[in-house]
Amino acid sequence: MTTRRMRVPALMTVAAGLALALAACSAASPTPIIIHVTPSPSPTTSATPIAISVATPTPTAQPTDTLAAPTPTVPAAPTDVPTAAPTGPAGGCSGSQANKDWWAAESKHLVFTVYCGSMPSGWYFETANDNYNNGGMMYAEYKGPSGATFSVFEGKFDPTIHGPSLGSANFGDLGGTLYSAAPAAFALLVNPGTTHAYQAVASGSITQATFVNLAARMVQVPKS
Repeated sequence: MTTRRMRVPALMTVAAGLALALAACSAASPTPIIIHVTPSPSPTTSATPIAISVATPTPTAQPTDTLAAPTPTVPAAPTDVPTAAPTGPAGGCSGSQANKDWWAAESKHLVFTVYCGSMPSGWYFETANDNYNNGGMMYAEYKGPSGATFSVFEGKFDPTIHGPSLGSANFGDLGGTLYSAAPAAFALLVNPGTTHAYQAVASGSITQATFVNLAARMVQVPKS
């Protein structure tokens, strides 16, 4: 009896001690406190502008062109003015000195008397050719205003004249017959069919009076 009574209080004492120990443990374990910290935004650092010194470029001096400016070439005007004071064998012929020399040479090679044009202003020597066979013949052509042409044949050649006669006219100091020619405008014939024949033919915009005047201005080239 005595033994049981003593065990119960002892158990109760143990239980009470356990309870106190648990309470002590509970009190010793602090309740965790969670603190939410919002990080302060980092201050934005404004970039300090850096002054950059840029050198102003110095313009490079352009080289001075020391070459002389080219002299503009002026095309030679047609030699359409007859020589005022004829000199030399072909001094009365229109054109350059080379033209005059050609006429003088022709006069030496051909058996007939050679005539050249002494043209008024606006007309110039264009071209010429020759043939020394069968007595020889020569051809020359002059150009005038508005595309008009004045051509001469001398020596032995076949005349090509189609049209009615318009009367007489002169080829230099030679008398001949004037024709209305087609397709040319006018023609003048002297001694046709012989080795000393002469013919002048005009085409383009040219009047009868102008043609007759050009034919009369034909001049002899002396043989030297």
